[in-house]
Amino acid sequence: MNVFVSGSMSIKELPPIATQKLDNIISKNITVLVGDANGVDSLIQRYLMNKNYANVCVYFVGAKPRNNIGNWQSKNIKSGNEQGRAFFTLKDAAMANEADYGLMVWDGKSKGTKNNVELMKQKNKKFYLILNGELLKRSNPSQEDL
Repeated sequence: MNVFVSGSMSIKELPPIATQKLDNIISKNITVLVGDANGVDSLIQRYLMNKNYANVCVYFVGAKPRNNIGNWQSKNIKSGNEQGRAFFTLKDAAMANEADYGLMVWDGKSKGTKNNVELMKQKNKKFYLILNGELLKRSNPSQEDL
């Protein structure tokens, strides 16, 4: 089972509900698919590294990951002529395709995280949305899923 974890670059600290969800993911040995951006991606990576969690894959576009704090396996998503947001959205779309669940930590402003929520909805995938530190929405998952 795979979980796509993403969030806003402006967030500087994981809220307690996010670390609770991550601890549940770790206890179930679920594969974490995470991007290479600053903000939530790097916070997630640091948290998982500190927990010595190995079941992680870092997705990136371009020549090399911007962040791979735990030196986990990585997956390079090939790009064409995309630029700007479209360039980085390629890795998000790949993670959404390969995920069974999503865990999004959103600041309420980030267009990238909002787009990831929309990707999960379009694919009819289950996800949790944490907004400003509160579990805002569960899209179909039962409490015991993550």
